[in-house]
This record gives sequence, structure tokens and C-alpha cells, in this order.
Amino acid sequence: MNPAPEKIPRGRPRSTTSHQAVLKAVARLLEEQNHDYETLTIEGIAAEASVGKQTIYRWWSTKASVLLEAILTGHVKMHIAEVNDTGDLRADLRQWVQVLRGSLFDAQSVSLARSLVSAAIVEEVNLEDYLTQNDLELTAVPYRRLTKEAARGGLRTDTDLSATLGALVYPIILRLISGVTPEPEWFDALVDVVVKGVGR
Repeated sequence: MNPAPEKIPRGRPRSTTSHQAVLKAVARLLEEQNHDYETLTIEGIAAEASVGKQTIYRWWSTKASVLLEAILTGHVKMHIAEVNDTGDLRADLRQWVQVLRGSLFDAQSVSLARSLVSAAIVEEVNLEDYLTQNDLELTAVPYRRLTKEAARGGLRTDTDLSATLGALVYPIILRLISGVTPEPEWFDALVDVVVKGVGR
């Protein structure tokens, strides 16, 4: 007896493969071909992903929304080092921000940060919510370290981790957007202010 033929679904289902291809294409355009928000186009993304423009418009209404998803889902990497956990939060964060100073403040990262802000403005989204609710490396990495510190009782019990994270990271993002690398002392002072505010 022959098996029953498979039922073929009607319509054109959205392909998760195409969805991922688009996000990966955005990453390549930004990271390998040095595009930024201004030079990125839907046509260029479609060509890089080998899909039609209408495939992109099934999921995203603008290039800004595509870019935001690519960055905030980790397809576009900032390659942020983990924060060490020696038990000394101040020392660990001081060491981490100095690593950032040496590795993050380059032309590509500046362009990426500016693209992220430009896309958020166009989409009229609350960038703070995006930075804290999505797995952006620059916020996710220190958040993990702060969470560990809170769990072991190293932070004040009334500490707002999102606010603490913002106090640490947002000034760095602002400096990154400006394209000016702060002096090492600026990073140490930033850490000291944040840790003093939440430490026991």
C-alpha cells in the first residue's frame, strides 16, 4: 500500500532561511564592506542576501528596522570581551573598560554605534529599552557581571541593575558616537562613580 501523499501547504510561507540570510547579509555589509546607515539600502541588502526586495518587506518596513534587528540580535558583532570575576567589582570593571578603550574605539565600531542610533531615531524606538532588553554585547556583558555581584550580596539591596548598567555603558556609547577616544583616566573615573553608587 502506497503511503498517502504529503499535503502541500497553500500560499507562500515566510522562510526562516531567507530571514536569517537577510540578517547575515546586513552583518557582512557593515562588517566586511564598511557600509554604514547612510549607504545601506534595501536593494543592496537584497542583493547580498540573494533574495527579492519583497522578501525583505515581508518582515521589515524600512532599512532601519532591518538594521536594528541585525545589531540587536547579535548578527552584527561588537566583539566585547567578558568582564573578569575576581570578586573585586571595581577592579574587574576598571580592567574591562580599559580593554574596551583599546579594542572598541575604531572606525568600524564608531560607524556601527552611529548606525544604531540613526536607525533607532528613524524607527522612533526607545533606544534605552532596546539596549537593555536585547542581547547587545556592550550591555549584555557587563550586565552579567553586575548580576553575579548582586547575587552574592555585593551590591546595595535597592540597586536598580538597569539604571546601573545605563550609568556605566551609556557614557561610553556617547563617546563612541563622538568618535573621540577618552583618556584612560576617564574610564577609571566612570567606573569609580558607578561602583561607589551601588556598592556596599
